[in-house]
Amino acid sequence: MRTGLLASCLFAVSLLDAQVSPYTEVPVSPPDSTGAYRLLIGGHFHGASSNRSGFPAATLLANLDTINAIDANVLLSTGDLFLIPDRDSARYARSLFSELKVALFNAPGNHDLEGKAYHRGAEMPVSISMGPDRILLVDTERNNSDIRGDQLEALEELATAAEGGGLRRVFIVSHRPIWSEEEPRYGDLFKNNTRSTSGCNYSKEVLPVLRRIAAHAEVFWISGSMAGRAPASIFFQPHEKNITYIQSAIRDELRDALLIADVDTEGVTWSTLSLTGLPMEPVEKYDADWWKAKQGEVPPFRWKLLPYLVKKNLSYPSFWYGFVIALCPLLLVGLVRRWGKR
Repeated sequence: MRTGLLASCLFAVSLLDAQVSPYTEVPVSPPDSTGAYRLLIGGHFHGASSNRSGFPAATLLANLDTINAIDANVLLSTGDLFLIPDRDSARYARSLFSELKVALFNAPGNHDLEGKAYHRGAEMPVSISMGPDRILLVDTERNNSDIRGDQLEALEELATAAEGGGLRRVFIVSHRPIWSEEEPRYGDLFKNNTRSTSGCNYSKEVLPVLRRIAAHAEVFWISGSMAGRAPASIFFQPHEKNITYIQSAIRDELRDALLIADVDTEGVTWSTLSLTGLPMEPVEKYDADWWKAKQGEVPPFRWKLLPYLVKKNLSYPSFWYGFVIALCPLLLVGLVRRWGKR
C-alpha cells in the first residue's frame, strides 16, 4: 500500500509543471477546501469546417462572459481547437485566449497539427492533478491512433497509482473516439469522424489498462471528433463498470453545448451549458440508443435559404472545377460529332 501511495505522490509531483495553460497562461485552479472542482468540456472550437473567418465559432465567442462566470477550474478542449493554426492563431489570441479567465488545455485534433503556430500547445501526454483525481490529455493523431510509448506509460502509471489506492477517478481526453472503432455498438454512430486507417491498439492494449484502473477508480474517456451532422453536441455512454465513454464537440450550430462536470467527494454530477439557449436533455439521455434513434432524422429543408446556398456554392472554386470536369465529356462528344459530319 505504501509503495502504491508513494508512486502516486511522485507521479503527482511530476505533473506540477503541466498545471498552467499554454494558451491562456492561466494556472489550473485547485479543488476547494472540500475537494470539489468543476470541469468545462467541449471541442471543435473552430466551428463549421466551412468557417473562413479565422475566428473561433460564433456560439463560443458569444458566451465568453458566461464561460468565465461559470468559474471552472479548467477548460478541456477535445481537439480541433483551430481550423488553420497559422492563419488563425493571432485572431484566436485576440478574441479567445486573452478573454478567457480559465486554464485551457487541448487534446490535439487533425487540424491542430497543420502549420507551426500552436502546433500542439504542449507536448503530449499532458497530465493535470486535481487532488486524488487525474486528467490525462493524449494525442490520438500520433501513431495512427495507437496509444503507445510515453502515452501508454502514462496510463500504466495511473493504473499503478489506482492499485495503490492513490486515485479516485481519471478523466482521459482525446480527439478521436478510439474506443468506438472496434465496438459495434458505437462504430456506426461516428462513421465520418477522424479515425485510424487500419484499426488501433485500443481493445488489445489500452482497454486492459483501463480495466486495471476501473477496478479501483472511475474512468471517463472524453473525445471530440464528431461529424457535422451529429444529432447533439454530447454523447454519454456508461460502457462497463466504472468506464464511461463521452463525446463533446460544437459546430457553430443551434445544438452547440458544452459539457460540465461538477466533482466532489460524493461523485460527479454532469450537466450542460447550451450556447444558443436551446433546451437540453439531461446528459445521461444522450446515450447510444438516443443517438441511434436520431441517426435517421433529416432536418427539414429551409427553402428561404435556397438563394443563399446557391450563391454560396457558386463562390467555391471546387464547384467550378467540378463543373468544368463534368462539361469536358459533353464538349468532347460534340467535337467528335462535328468532326464526323465533315
